[in-house]
Amino acid sequence: MSHEPRHAAHAYGLNWTSAFPLEQFAVGPRDGAATVDVRQVTALPPRTPLVPVRAGAVYADGTRFPWYRQATFDMHDGERIDVLPGAGWTGGLPHAFYGTVVAHLLAWRGLIPMHGCAVAVDGRAALIVGDAGAGKSSLTAGLIAAGAALVSDDLSALAVDPAGGGATVLPGRTTIRLDPMVADWIDGTRLALPARDTRGKAVVRPAARSGPEALPLAGVIVLGLGPGTTAPLTRVALLTSHLFRPAWMAALPNSAARTRALLALAADLPVSGFPAVAGGGAAAHADRAHAALALIRAL
Repeated sequence: MSHEPRHAAHAYGLNWTSAFPLEQFAVGPRDGAATVDVRQVTALPPRTPLVPVRAGAVYADGTRFPWYRQATFDMHDGERIDVLPGAGWTGGLPHAFYGTVVAHLLAWRGLIPMHGCAVAVDGRAALIVGDAGAGKSSLTAGLIAAGAALVSDDLSALAVDPAGGGATVLPGRTTIRLDPMVADWIDGTRLALPARDTRGKAVVRPAARSGPEALPLAGVIVLGLGPGTTAPLTRVALLTSHLFRPAWMAALPNSAARTRALLALAADLPVSGFPAVAGGGAAAHADRAHAALALIRAL
């Protein structure tokens, strides 16, 4: 095991202690939160896979996820992540850690990882989902510039009340990955990250961010869907299709419980369509964001 100094952070309602800096989480621990330990290891123990998923696998006690030549991540029981650096290791956690690896852990703990962004408006959270390239992050940036606060980017975690009390959104990473031009339109600090992780995007920590407390989910905006709210069965299908890494979610042992929670949530959750990203400069970007803000307040 590594004896490097530990780094403390919090995100998704959890405290994280890590051998590596957690640059995309909020700094420091939160009182009363459960802790996840992120360790660097020199070898991974043999594990018997239950279900292979792409290049990785689901096990009785967690998951194993290799990320190209950079690292292999072993998640154990939703409490620990072992990191085995590979030949392409850059010295810091890659972007995939904050997405797929964290999603495995959150799902194992009973949360619902969604492939979408979330913003806080008037004390409630709105989830923004859509197909790749639909403009989730750019609309989120516009909403932040229009007065909303960032709750999470790309990976959002829902906690559903089994008694039918709706859902809350747990604040996630404090950064958002944007087209460099869009990044100039919000107030924030750019992070210097390896080019292979940014993929030509700018990674920005907006000045307007929600606090550490979970927020009630007001509704879902689906980019590329026609305007208006949807019927309950349609809502179930839409929510399921926007789970984070659906192949992994289906392979995890608690998949059935997650489906039941989405069914219960979809019964009353407002889900509304909104146009996908369109051309235009800063003025069109701002107009689109204000229209989305009005829609969120009407949910």
